[in-house]
Formats: sequence, structure tokens, C-alpha cells
Amino acid sequence: MNEEPSAVDANDAPISIGSNVRYINTDTIGEIIEIKTDDEGTWALLDTTQLYYRVETLQITDRKASAGKKYTISEEDVKERIKQQAEEVQTSTLEEVFQATGGG
Repeated sequence: MNEEPSAVDANDAPISIGSNVRYINTDTIGEIIEIKTDDEGTWALLDTTQLYYRVETLQITDRKASAGKKYTISEEDVKERIKQQAEEVQTSTLEEVFQATGGG
């Protein structure tokens, strides 16, 4: 019998084959297609990269990878990003925008 090892993500949430996860170091999104354990720990294979990741570096997510190995972004996330960028633009000064050094 080929039993799947029990595994938990970075937040101690249980993960299993079919879970959508995010690799916390690069924001890579994927679905777990295999889980294995060896002498170094427990590993999960992601469908989008075909790479194994230590399960403690993954987080459960509701985002799903799309065809180009990217993830879908909700309308709410897009609005929030635009709002943040607008605030950053408003707080910058012309000196920061046009700061240049000359030589010679």
C-alpha cells in the first residue's frame, strides 16, 4: 500500500496531494502532485515547476496557477495594488523622481 505521508505547511495547516500552495521564497504557485519523505524531511512536488519543495516552505493558498505558470489575481487584489501604487506616486517628490547625478 502506497500511503501518502502526513504533511503541514509553514502555518501548520495540513497539506495533501491536490492542495494549492505558494512557495514563500519566490511566490511560486502550484498544485501538489506528490508528497514524499526522506532523511532530509518531507517534500512536495509542484505541478507548475516539476520541482520538490520542503513542505515547511509552502503555504496553502486559494490562488490557482494558470496556463503560463502564473496565478490568477482577483479583482480586489488588482484594485489594492493600483491603490498602493497611486499612494506611492503621491508621496514621492519631484526631486526623488528627477534626481540625477552628472559627471564632468
